[in-house]
Order: sequence, then structure tokens, then C-alpha cells
Amino acid sequence: MTEVFVSPTVAYVGEAAPKCALSVQNVEKAFGSRGNLTHALNGVSFDVMAGEYVAIMGPSGSGKTTLLNCISTIDRPSMGHVLVGGKDVSNLSSRALAKFRREQLGFIFQDSNLLDTLTGLENISLALTIKGVPASEATARIREVASALGVEDSLSKYPGQMSGGQRQRVAAARAIVGNPTLVLADEPTGALDSRNATMLLETLEHMNDSMGATILMVTHDAYAASFSQRTLFLTDGRLFTEVRRGADAASREDYFARIMEVITFLGGEAYHAV
Repeated sequence: MTEVFVSPTVAYVGEAAPKCALSVQNVEKAFGSRGNLTHALNGVSFDVMAGEYVAIMGPSGSGKTTLLNCISTIDRPSMGHVLVGGKDVSNLSSRALAKFRREQLGFIFQDSNLLDTLTGLENISLALTIKGVPASEATARIREVASALGVEDSLSKYPGQMSGGQRQRVAAARAIVGNPTLVLADEPTGALDSRNATMLLETLEHMNDSMGATILMVTHDAYAASFSQRTLFLTDGRLFTEVRRGADAASREDYFARIMEVITFLGGEAYHAV
């Protein structure tokens, strides 16, 4: 085990850097009452620059879901700040939060969360309809994104007529069609078989490489993380270390091996705990 895997990641603290899509600054989250507090997050700090694709890993109970909830504004940090596109979202009002989620975030869940009564095109269009985008403009944008992501055949289908992989790729199209500042993916391959998981991961990679999407993905799967550019590891509510892929796209196998080395060090079985 090399020293890099036991050294803490150098954290960015202060106002968001230029072109910084996400800045998590000394975030803490505690649950319970005074005298009986459980700290799910303990001073987590990191940046995600615009155009980055970052994975977050950690054993069960490490705080990764709590962290994602704080970033997505589902929950509020007990201390610290979350900046998205330079805007501190930690203390927004309910109305401002709704506007922020609608305009700045795209979501991909483990379950696609498509509406069963709407076609693929109609599901994708929801992200634009709530922004008030005219129908003609929305349809053109949807078809452009569907073509880029290879889901044209799913536009006329209802979710029940799609495979699990098709539903997730339609969900990915819905997440990016509104040009959000940040796409948040929560265990997006968790319910897919290996073939469909690879197709979705290639879709996310294309969204990042060719469409400029900034992606933050929480995953327990080292294979999924190996499609990212950088993997952050949480343990006991703290940022433990990070592994970077490097500039050479052909180095994904080496990147995967280094991710696995950290997982082994932290205790690999914990990554598969329910």
C-alpha cells in the first residue's frame, strides 16, 4: 500500500474557484439531539471543476448518501457550505431551492424514476417544460440529445416497453437536456446487468467527454467508478483519499486497479453491504 492511499486529500477551502461547478466546504452533518449526536459527515471539503466526472465511493455508513443529499439540497449541512456554480445553496429558502434544483441540477437515480404514463420523449421533456421552454424548441433539443445518447428508439415507447438499460439512458437524457450545472448520479448502475451497466456508463462518459456535462456519481462499484476521471473515497464521514485516472484514456484498467487497491485497504466486503 503506497502512502497516497493513507494520506488525506488536500481540500479547497474558501470561495468557489473560477469555473468551479461544485465546492463542498468543511461540510458536517449530525443527526440526533444534544448529548446523543451521530456525525454522518465530519468536515468534508472538495471541489468539482466544470467538465469533470467525479465518482464518490465508500463502505456502507461512510456518509456518501448523506453527502449527496446535502449537495442536492434534499438535506442541509449542520455546518459548512455547498456552492454550486458559485452560489451557496446551503441556506436557500424553499422557493429558491425549488428554482435551483429545476435550473441547476440533473438527476439520475438507481431506479430511473420515469413516469409510466408518459413516453420517453414526454419524460425527457418534463425537464424543459418546468423551465418554460417552448414546445417546438424543447422537441428539437430532445431529439438532439436523444440522437447523441442513442435513445431515439425509446422516445415513442412507454417505460414498461423499455429495458432497464433503456430506461436509465432515457433518464440520463432527461438529466442533461436542460444543460444543468451539475448532473448527480446516485448508484445509476445498481439495478442493471453488466451489459446494460456498461452501456449506461459509456453514455455517461459520452455526456462528459462530448457534451460537456459535469457529473458527480455515487457508487459502490469500482467498475463504474473507473469510467470517471477521479474517485473520492469517504470513510467514517471523512474524505480519506482520492485516485485520479490521468490523461491517457487507455489507462482505465490501471485506474480500476488503483481503485481496487483502496477498496481492499478499506475492507472490500463493506462496499457490498446492504
